[in-house]
Amino acid sequence: MVTSAQTSPAAPSAPSGAEVFTTGEIVGVAGLPGEWELMEPGPGPGVWTVESARLDNRVSTRVAVSAVRRLVDAPCIRRGDLVIQRYPEQERASVVGAVVRLGQWVAVKEDPLHGGPAMMDPVSRLEVVTAGQLAAAVRLEVSLGGHRGRIVQAVVSARAGQFRVVCRCAPGAGEICRDGRTVTWCSTLDSARDLWDWHVSESGPIGSAG
Repeated sequence: MVTSAQTSPAAPSAPSGAEVFTTGEIVGVAGLPGEWELMEPGPGPGVWTVESARLDNRVSTRVAVSAVRRLVDAPCIRRGDLVIQRYPEQERASVVGAVVRLGQWVAVKEDPLHGGPAMMDPVSRLEVVTAGQLAAAVRLEVSLGGHRGRIVQAVVSARAGQFRVVCRCAPGAGEICRDGRTVTWCSTLDSARDLWDWHVSESGPIGSAG
């Protein structure tokens, strides 16, 4: 299982003046069908060890850097990246174990904390994050009387850094909102606490919008 949060680019393996490639890129190779993943430079200058970028029966070979071609639609995510789905409600991140083309670019994700089978997600739905970003995001348990909830800070998307308030006080309850329809995102932790206080007050509703 891959455990690093981010693949460090390898030193370039190319003659002076040639295009520079880095470990983890998915590329084409002149004279070889399909797509290939750059695994490591060398041995020797101007050479790359590559593996076929597919789910099964991967093969390894060495190619001259002069034969390597960048793909027009090359994926922006690589093996070893720590990724999260690009939705504001998402909290759990995974490590990319491989990137393959299955009609579209797909990342094979491994969960280093919770284990379980590898999952696949389109690369277009994923965003690279750092362990520091995840650790810094607020995850606050709140409760009062029959109310049990959380204040949660978004890590990615246009809502990154904002807060939502969730309560489990009624069947189907979810994000708390004031208008009964739209999830209320709070710009600060203090405003999220105020929303929670409003919800659990006598004037606040017991249910919440899902």
